[in-house]
Amino acid sequence: MASYDRHRPLEVSDPDIGFQAGFGFYLGIVVTGIVAIAGVFADVGTAALLGILPSTVTAVAIVGHIYASRARGLPERIGRSRWRRLGCYAPAAAFTALLFTAEIMPIADTGRFIVLTVAAAVLAGVSGFGLERMAKNRYVDALTTDEPAATWTWQRSGGWTGEPAYTVIMAFMILAGLVSIWQGEWYLGPFWVVYGVVMILSRRYDWYDLEETGRWNPPEIRVHEAGLVVDRSFWKGFVPWEAIDGVRLTDDELVVERRRFGLDSGVFDLRCDRAAIDDADAVAGALERTRERATSRDLRAVDTAD
Repeated sequence: MASYDRHRPLEVSDPDIGFQAGFGFYLGIVVTGIVAIAGVFADVGTAALLGILPSTVTAVAIVGHIYASRARGLPERIGRSRWRRLGCYAPAAAFTALLFTAEIMPIADTGRFIVLTVAAAVLAGVSGFGLERMAKNRYVDALTTDEPAATWTWQRSGGWTGEPAYTVIMAFMILAGLVSIWQGEWYLGPFWVVYGVVMILSRRYDWYDLEETGRWNPPEIRVHEAGLVVDRSFWKGFVPWEAIDGVRLTDDELVVERRRFGLDSGVFDLRCDRAAIDDADAVAGALERTRERATSRDLRAVDTAD
């Protein structure tokens, strides 16, 4: 969520079975996408490709699984760097860019090329998203091994509630549909465009019920010595204390003021509905005390370094 302290010590461990499987599947999808597109260039028949691709996914996934099981600290290394996390989406971006070159490619079946490339881009994007999330979650866990000083349920008190990644995935679908239409594919192209637009608008204007209420697992915020953890079960965000400017408690909400990308703006604040917090005064007090300890610790570290 905010920039991380890359100098903070981590408690790394061997990757768990979930990350091993996710890493292997991601590699399998990327390599299989490359093989499929190369097969189109080589004018390999559809039947032959359908016979090769499943075994390619399986073989590469097994190799990736084995590599990840022996790469101690791999999730934390990926999750620690914003550029490494963005790198998880590089294959999907490359496949998407390749779509715009379909007309100038020396291939006989442009339609098959578009279908396979769109499939590769979507699958690589989804698997890359999963890998990036797993790596970030494990990095956050490695940063916050201490017992939390306070924990509360985060019910937003207003503002945009859609997840950026959801919008990005839908935007990929719209882009793929537009490229398909541009290439003359009038079957699936319009469907993906309409589907992506409808899903973005439905999320924005709450046309379907996915509110963070008691029906769903609401996010949880935990106060640690290193910073705040925003735990959405499948998605963990970390806010270091140096990115937090203050804590305000009003009649209606608990506001954690924070900076992102070096900018101060209310858009970046964590605004929590006070009614959803059992003891808002105690939570605000724990926030301030932990933040003061972290600030004092950082100042002592600077004095020692000087």
